[in-house]
Amino acid sequence: MIALSLSLAACLGWGVADFLGGLKSRQLAVFSVLMISSIFGLGAVLAIVLVRGVGPPDNPALLLAVVGGIAGVAAMFCLYRGLSIGSMAIVAPISAAGVILPVIVGLAAGDSPTFLQKLGMAAAIAGAVLASREKNADGNGNRLAAGVGLAIGSAIAAGIFFVVMDRASEADPYWAAFLMRLSYFIFLVIIFLLKKPPIRIKKAHLPAIIVLGIFDSLAGFAYALATTHGMLGLVAVVGGLYPAVTVLLSILILHEKPQAIQFIGVLLAVGGVTLISAGSL
Repeated sequence: MIALSLSLAACLGWGVADFLGGLKSRQLAVFSVLMISSIFGLGAVLAIVLVRGVGPPDNPALLLAVVGGIAGVAAMFCLYRGLSIGSMAIVAPISAAGVILPVIVGLAAGDSPTFLQKLGMAAAIAGAVLASREKNADGNGNRLAAGVGLAIGSAIAAGIFFVVMDRASEADPYWAAFLMRLSYFIFLVIIFLLKKPPIRIKKAHLPAIIVLGIFDSLAGFAYALATTHGMLGLVAVVGGLYPAVTVLLSILILHEKPQAIQFIGVLLAVGGVTLISAGSL
């Protein structure tokens, strides 16, 4: 149950962060949102590592967290850009398809989920796929919504993130989370030095971006811890359901109206989490 609780915390944190990231990316440059939020995200994890007071382990697997940081930047850039040009209730769920990769890796590594957990994983993935569909303007047939290409790119990068962070966290989840955030920030700095994109953020936007950075960072930390307590496939699927949180916030706050097929997808995703939870008891 510890792994499930931590995975749900990651799900909630990423869901809130992605909603704020998508919202602010409609008002500001995506790079500006990523750069400023990453500073506060790095600070949050650094504080946890310093309070813990334990040095980094002598384990080369920890360096995989650097790959996690790079994959994280790619995933967030694609997702925020996709959310800025499309409906959050449509674009966000597609990124959940990234859980397919860690599920496959987990099974190949010998994970043995129960029948209920397998059923829950299938329902969660199917729900994400359905939530990404919408009817054509003429009401005939379905199509992929705006921003789907970027969301697919985010899903692939997120899948890589899930896998490498699981491996890095075996060395030490605290230092894996910190090294990931550090490489995430350094990679953004390198992009800034090479491209020199303008970074303009008014003070009115800062509170939301600070919350975004902290929630995203703590969600990554919760995920790193979760992988040390449970199967990779289960942890990744539950943590990867964060789009359901983003969709709910977009409906409640932005009054977006997903179509019937998308509502069915969200219900399947929630049902999948319930089955995964029951299977872990």
